[in-house]
Amino acid sequence: MSDSTDELREGTDPRIASTRRRVLDAARKLLLEEGQEAVTPTRLAALTGVSRSTIYRRWPDPDDIIFEAIADDTDAPPFAPSGDVRQDLTRYLEALRDGLRAFHTGLLATRIDRAEHDPEVAETLRTVTENRRDLIADLLEHPREEFSEAQALIVGPLMYQRFLAREEITDELIELVVNAYLHSQTDLPE
Repeated sequence: MSDSTDELREGTDPRIASTRRRVLDAARKLLLEEGQEAVTPTRLAALTGVSRSTIYRRWPDPDDIIFEAIADDTDAPPFAPSGDVRQDLTRYLEALRDGLRAFHTGLLATRIDRAEHDPEVAETLRTVTENRRDLIADLLEHPREEFSEAQALIVGPLMYQRFLAREEITDELIELVVNAYLHSQTDLPE
């Protein structure tokens, strides 16, 4: 990977970070409005004014830009704790459900597979997981460093339902996950 590509990833140069942000924002817009097939270097260049060669250099595989656009979604609603853990967690899971509906199943599967052999993809997955962990932990006012198991309990059922069972994530499933989390947080007498 070239130095300029590393800068684009890290955002050390404000112009490069701005270009990256414009391209990822345009990719998300195309995904939402027209679907995965619309996310091409040609369309992105037309929407952003960024040259196709720059887009190809940074994201040689079109699936890479789609995955990064979804993984780096900074337009997700910011969540501030309301003080009602049940309400906050339900709200988060409903937003997660909406995001998973838009996520192409095959794209995630290929990225998980590539992460087994590609350290860069593995790092992206790790970063996404940690960012989401921190978001949920902060929302639930739970110490971040102690939240990995709770994150698996909270996110795992929705991932299973969407990607393995390939069924709708229902309000009932969300309620079940919320209840399981709340139960896991109560001090049960021994």
